Amino acid sequence: MDNPIIDPVAAADKYVEAVREEVESLGLKINILGLIASSDKPSVAYAKATQRSFSSVGIHYDLRYVERLDLEKTIHEANANERIHGIFIYFPVFYTGHDDYLRNQVDYRKDIEAGSIYWTRKLYANDRFALDKEDPRKALLPCTPLAIIKILTEAGKYGQGSSRPLEGKIVTIFNRSEVTGRPLAMMLSNDGARVYSFDINGPLLFRDAEPSETEISRREALRQSDIVVTGVPSVDFQKIQRDEVKPNVVCINFSSVNNFSDDMAEHTSFYIPRIGPMTVAMCMRNSLRLYHNFHG
Repeated sequence: MDNPIIDPVAAADKYVEAVREEVESLGLKINILGLIASSDKPSVAYAKATQRSFSSVGIHYDLRYVERLDLEKTIHEANANERIHGIFIYFPVFYTGHDDYLRNQVDYRKDIEAGSIYWTRKLYANDRFALDKEDPRKALLPCTPLAIIKILTEAGKYGQGSSRPLEGKIVTIFNRSEVTGRPLAMMLSNDGARVYSFDINGPLLFRDAEPSETEISRREALRQSDIVVTGVPSVDFQKIQRDEVKPNVVCINFSSVNNFSDDMAEHTSFYIPRIGPMTVAMCMRNSLRLYHNFHG
């Protein structure tokens, strides 16, 4: 196997460069507000990295630390500020359903991560348009699921020239959050994959963006899968071992904790241990799309 470990920085570079060229060639003045209201170390590191990356392509990125009880007010002020073209919030904040409430306070016209209910409804309905089908402006997709799809594309594992590029493929995802795991399952199943989705409440099967109950075990799902995606931010998660998956499987980890055994790369077609740089690149693309759709 040739170079089975994909460097997420290298994979993201061409998308980052495309954003830089567009910002420079059109002389765009885009202002993004990043809000962080926790001391969570991965969130802080991600926030600083995001700020550096946006600044490197000519997008002004104001990273602001706020008290968590002031976050809702700050979001509403940013929604009303015409000089702010996009809002990025670093979660978790409260580690409860209140985070989902805050996510939905962001005006959809400034929602870089496309995590609010406006964009989620469009995703689940497979609606590709930002406003309506008579308007050519394209809808936004959530950054992390989109990053995973782009990485699969870079690895040559996403069929091209087909309306269902994953037809016949089986995917297992360990994460069913409304931010990443569930949207990803919907997107992959919309593209033809049979998707097994696991969380602490057990498995679901997604086919054609429709979930159904299943009693499949972790062992059986992994044994069948062509692609395995993990996003469990806990050291208590039982790491996936190489003898649990078939040879030449594609493995992607988007958690801050590695969910695969250390020797997994030796057994895979492609192994991607982190996707942060590609996620940031997709956030840049979403920022451009918001600007052109609603602010330019």
